[in-house]
Amino acid sequence: MLICAITTIGLFANATAQTVEKFTINNNTYYGTKAIPKEITGLYKYEKVKEPIVEINEDGTGYFQVHDVPKYPVEYWIETDEKGEIHKRKSEVNSNYQIVLILKYGSNGQSGWRGDKAGTYGRIEITMAFTEGYAIILGERFRKLP
Repeated sequence: MLICAITTIGLFANATAQTVEKFTINNNTYYGTKAIPKEITGLYKYEKVKEPIVEINEDGTGYFQVHDVPKYPVEYWIETDEKGEIHKRKSEVNSNYQIVLILKYGSNGQSGWRGDKAGTYGRIEITMAFTEGYAIILGERFRKLP
C-alpha cells in the first residue's frame, strides 16, 4: 500500500498560475501540478486495442485500470520540481521524452483485492514516442499520436 501526504506549497507562473502540490509517497517527496499538457491526454489501451485502459483528461481527472479489475476513477498530477517545472527526461537522439504522473485512486466499487487501491497514490511513466507514433504508459498501454 502506498502512503501519501499532500501539501500545497505555492504557485508557478506560465500563461496561468497553477498550484504546485507536495506529495510524500512511500517516504519519498514529489511535486506535481494539475496543469496536464494536452499532448498526453486521451485514452490509452492495452496492446493498442483492449482493456485495461488509462484515460487522462486535461482537467486532471480520468481512469486507471489494473489487469482483471474494474477501472478506478483517478485524479492526476504531472510531476514537477517545487517551482512547477515539469520533469522531462528527453532523448538524446530524437524528440521522444518521458514524464511521470502522480495519481490518486478513487473507489471502483469493489472490495478486497479488486478495490484495494482506493484512496492510495501511485506514479506512472508516460513515454512520448514520436518516432513510433504513440504515447505509451507503463510500456503496454498505447494511444496513437496525431
